[in-house]
Amino acid sequence: MKKNNNTLFPGNSWQGKIVTSVMRTLIKPVVSRVRFSRRFMKFSQLGFDAVTLALPVHSDVHISPALVGGVPGEWLIAGRGVRSNRVVLYFHGGAYFFGSPRSHRAVTWRMSQYCKAKVLALDYRQPPDWAYPAPIDDAVRAYKALLALGYNPDHIVFAGDSAGGNLSLVTMLRLRELGLPLPSCGVLISPWGDLTCSGDSVATNSDRDPLIPIGALSFVSRSYSREHDPASPLLSPVFADLTGLPPLLVQVGSTEVLLSDSERVAAQAEKAGVHCQLQVWENMPHVFHALASWLPEAQQALQEIGAFVHEHLSQRDEGGHVRAHAQVVRGRQ
Repeated sequence: MKKNNNTLFPGNSWQGKIVTSVMRTLIKPVVSRVRFSRRFMKFSQLGFDAVTLALPVHSDVHISPALVGGVPGEWLIAGRGVRSNRVVLYFHGGAYFFGSPRSHRAVTWRMSQYCKAKVLALDYRQPPDWAYPAPIDDAVRAYKALLALGYNPDHIVFAGDSAGGNLSLVTMLRLRELGLPLPSCGVLISPWGDLTCSGDSVATNSDRDPLIPIGALSFVSRSYSREHDPASPLLSPVFADLTGLPPLLVQVGSTEVLLSDSERVAAQAEKAGVHCQLQVWENMPHVFHALASWLPEAQQALQEIGAFVHEHLSQRDEGGHVRAHAQVVRGRQ
């Protein structure tokens, strides 16, 4: 059995303290008062995209629309250092009801930069129009299409944040069921691993978490799982046997309500003999990586992701130095 590497990273920058304070005093109280409904879910999908598009994307980043295996999304290529044979298949977060490749560009273009890889960000189906298992089906179709296009699974990385971290993990479980080759490794950012919302930190961090109200988690869990048992391993991978999965990197903030989800995923990996690095970032909010333009901790976390990916890919793709190309659709500084 491989021993896991659990690390606590300090988060004491003045930028982090300001961001956390603003979230706790201005954003969380508003979200806590929201009455969740189908109409609100539709509205939030548009609103979140509009707000997050204000986050800067470097002018060297090439972005083009994608349709891979019939699943829409976008390709992102950050600069000349990207290796054409490397792909990060990215699953955006948003609690399985909002978010898109557009809303997560502040994360995905940096993933391309630090991992020296093309990023394929999927626009998978989600509630309220779709529910489980539609996102998993989309993820499997896109991955199979990448293999059919000639990409080697040893050069593919699965990555995602929050609900996308969940989707990254359960897609690997589904691929294992189907007997398909697994990607080289997985990067899980604040993964939502337990849709039953039964983790210890859901209670212990309910007041400390600067962003996520508990009521929101319960509602979106029901909207996604619907008639299915939320404790099913393909819904809540904290209850899954992770045997045979590739190496994992899990990053999470110490005050998140989802902290115990990450800890339990790491524990399940260790139990199954899967190499897993758990990095807990002190006082950092949910998916703080999106604020890398301002947060030094976010920049460091992304550097850690790049180092992890290079560790697992560099010996396998020494011939992959050809620059990747894509049509420039949007790029700003």
